Amino acid sequence: MTRVIPILLLVALSVHVAQSQKIVAGALQKIFPYAAAAKVTALTTNLNKQTAIAKSKTVVKNWVPANWKAANAKPDAKNPLSKQAYAQNKALTFIDYRYSLVKYVNYLFKQGVSSKFLTQAEANNMKKVFWAADVKAANNYTMTCGQFMMDAASLVKDSDKLMAEVQKNTNLFAKANPTDFTNLQWNL
Repeated sequence: MTRVIPILLLVALSVHVAQSQKIVAGALQKIFPYAAAAKVTALTTNLNKQTAIAKSKTVVKNWVPANWKAANAKPDAKNPLSKQAYAQNKALTFIDYRYSLVKYVNYLFKQGVSSKFLTQAEANNMKKVFWAADVKAANNYTMTCGQFMMDAASLVKDSDKLMAEVQKNTNLFAKANPTDFTNLQWNL
């Protein structure tokens, strides 16, 4: 299968490599709408330094009591995120989602290479496309997937085959990793 990958896209994607797999502050700000923006940014930075799920969850648990609500914030009692325990639980399940997402993306492209649908270089480039879409979508899985498929389709000659391959490997991932697949369905 012939692929056309414009050189300018590869250069642009290299800028996003440093941001790959990173949580963006906007995602956490949605979980903690009553927290000070600077505190959420600090939490985001700290979480992005973590490499283990348990440590990431500890960071959240330690941050929430003092920071989930700014001193001058006026929470809307009708908003479930105005409750500290609810917001913390959403953040902890968001961490599960992010680690499951990394596992899914690695699986997806490893399968693509194993089946000879992609070369290793193409898989690496597609990963960059995925993580760039994730940044654009502020870590929103549904939007990330849509953006990725649009961007990736422009890189391959047969976008229908790409969609079929992604669907096939997603189904295999769901069967092999049911908990992780469920985590991918995270929503606020």
